[in-house]
Amino acid sequence: MSAIGFDLKSLEVFVAIVEAGGMTAAGQRLGLTQSSVSQSVANLEHQLRVQLLDRSQRPPMLTPMGRQFYARATGLLDNARQLSLDFRRQERALLEQVRIAVVDSLAISVGRELIEAVRQRSAHWTLVTGRSHGHAESLLARRFDIVISDDAVANHPELVRRRIVREPFVLVVPKGFRAPADSLRALAGAADFVRYSQGTVIGATVEAQLAAWGIVPPQRLQLDNSFAVLSMVMAGVGWAITTPLCLLQAGVLDGESAECLKIAEGDFFRELTLVARAGELGSLPAQLADDTIQVLRTRYLPQLQARAPWLANAIQLG
Repeated sequence: MSAIGFDLKSLEVFVAIVEAGGMTAAGQRLGLTQSSVSQSVANLEHQLRVQLLDRSQRPPMLTPMGRQFYARATGLLDNARQLSLDFRRQERALLEQVRIAVVDSLAISVGRELIEAVRQRSAHWTLVTGRSHGHAESLLARRFDIVISDDAVANHPELVRRRIVREPFVLVVPKGFRAPADSLRALAGAADFVRYSQGTVIGATVEAQLAAWGIVPPQRLQLDNSFAVLSMVMAGVGWAITTPLCLLQAGVLDGESAECLKIAEGDFFRELTLVARAGELGSLPAQLADDTIQVLRTRYLPQLQARAPWLANAIQLG
C-alpha cells in the first residue's frame, strides 16, 4: 500500500491559503505563524511532487495542478468534518444511555447528591448498587458502563481508572465494651469477631490483612453487608473492622451505640475507584469522578470532621 503523502492538517492549511488570500491571512485564521503555514504547504508540495502555488505572484496564485488539488481537498475536508460531526452525535446518543454501578457504602451515604450529579451529566441513566465483587466482571461484560467500587480491576489494559477516595479501616466495638481493644490479637481471643462474608470484596480484604498480621479469629459470624455487621456490634454481640463510609451508611458515627477506634496493629486502607472502558464515554468518567469527589468533600468529610476529627484527617480524596 502506497503512502498517502499528506494529512488533513496540511490540506486545511492549503485550503486556508487559497480562501484567505495569502499565507499571513491563513495563519491568522488557523492560529499559526506565517513560517508554519509556508513550511506546511512546502512539505505538501514535496510529498505530492507537484507545485500547487505560484509564489512569483503576490499573493501566491494556484497553478493548474493546484486548482485541481484545491477542488479535491475541499471535498475531503468537508467529508472529514461531517464524519467528526456524525461520531460526536453518536457519542452524545451513547451518553444518554449510561449504566452505572456503585458500591453500597457510597450510594447510601451520599446517594442523593451522587444521583443529582449523574442527572446533570446524562439524560437517560440507570444507577444500581450492591456488593462490589461482581462490578468488575459486569463492566468487562458490558452490563455496566461505569463502576465506582473497591474492586479496581488493576492493570486491565482496556479500562481507565480514577481514585475517588482512600479511607482507613477502623475497629468498631460496642459502647462500653469491656474486652481489651488495644490489640486485635487480644480482642480476637476475648470476644467474637463480626466479619463480612469472604464473598465480598471488603470481607476478603479484611481477612487477607488479618492473616498478614497473623491474626485468625474463630469463624462464627459472617454477614453480607455493613448494616448487618454493625447492627450486631451495636447490639453488643462482638467487634468488627470496617471503614468510615460503611459507618456512615449504617448510622454508627453518632457514637451512642458503638465506638470507633484506630487499629493498633498498623495502617490499613481501602480505595474506591471509578472505572470505565477506555475511549468509549468521552469526558463523562472524568466529570463524574470530579462530581463524586466534590460530593464527598462537601457531604462526607464535614460529618466525619464533626464526629471523629481524627478519622477525617486520615481521608484522602481523589
